Amino acid sequence: MKKRAYIQMHGDVDGVGFRFLVKQKAQSLGLKGSCKQTDDKLIVIDIEGDTNRLEEFLEYIQKGVSPLSHTNAFRIEFFDELKGYTTMESDIV
Repeated sequence: MKKRAYIQMHGDVDGVGFRFLVKQKAQSLGLKGSCKQTDDKLIVIDIEGDTNRLEEFLEYIQKGVSPLSHTNAFRIEFFDELKGYTTMESDIV
């Protein structure tokens, strides 16, 4: 079964390699979507794929993506409908 997660991250997520590491992890799990930073330094991740792999990705996010990041918080929404992403994109790499 596949699902989509919409994640908003804030805190210490700017300039610590966060988007690069998110993209790498998502690609290694075969997940598709996007990871972008908004003008107010919020990181938005819209990601979809196999439910088990999505759960593994969320565990990675919850543990703290970058060792350079000291604090971060997130909000996650889940959706059954997929957007049909074909790649994992980031606005940094």
